[in-house]
Amino acid sequence: MPRASRYLQAGYTYHLTHRCHDRRFLIKFVRDRDTYRKWLYEAVRRYTVPVYGFCITSNHVHLIVHVDDAERVGLMMHLVAGTFAQQLNRRKKHEGSVWEHPYHCTIIQDGQHLLNCLRYVSLNMVRARVVGHPAQWPWNGHAELTGRRSRYRILALDRLLDSLDMTDIEDLRTAYQQGIEEQLRLRRLRREPEWTESLAVGDRTFVERVTGSFQRRREFDYAEVTGSADTWTVRDPRLPYGPVSAPELGSKAL
Repeated sequence: MPRASRYLQAGYTYHLTHRCHDRRFLIKFVRDRDTYRKWLYEAVRRYTVPVYGFCITSNHVHLIVHVDDAERVGLMMHLVAGTFAQQLNRRKKHEGSVWEHPYHCTIIQDGQHLLNCLRYVSLNMVRARVVGHPAQWPWNGHAELTGRRSRYRILALDRLLDSLDMTDIEDLRTAYQQGIEEQLRLRRLRREPEWTESLAVGDRTFVERVTGSFQRRREFDYAEVTGSADTWTVRDPRLPYGPVSAPELGSKAL
């Protein structure tokens, strides 16, 4: 997966994936997920990073963020992951690494591709067969996206509206929820590796433009996503890629 430290650029939206070391289930208890969420809330406010979506699972975390300043995103991730790891190690007398380093990133084109990514992240634990609906998993952004959570909010909904080219929060909620319900109805819950195993996802013009500034770009692999209208990905064949294990199930997914 792409190294965040190499590919974070200001002005773009990213899907960040951070998984536990050796894919261990180090966030499997409610207390641990609550702790991570608390520090995410604190870090977002301390470093003013616009977060558009998130999902905290038992062994990895998904975050969708807009990068105004790459350094501030790094500081946010350092505070959340570092403080969580210190508290976990102290409480459980755990030794060794808690997280795999670095976290990984995929640039997501704003607009429809971003909306699709938001739904994909929210449906994470449904794909893992842990819950039947995103609303049943408290450690994701679904409640904020649907207006059901008003306190201690993490998501920057005003900024998200801008990135989706929308002006009305109700339009956002309707479009988001309709897509979620349609995917549930059709059982369209397959793993979509483009969201976590690519440098960028968007239309072809977008992925070629955003990767144009990367070094050795001639070695990148571009591919159209089967079954998706005007969706392309680009990968760096020099980087290792691999699936993130589903929480407590040992299946491929997410």
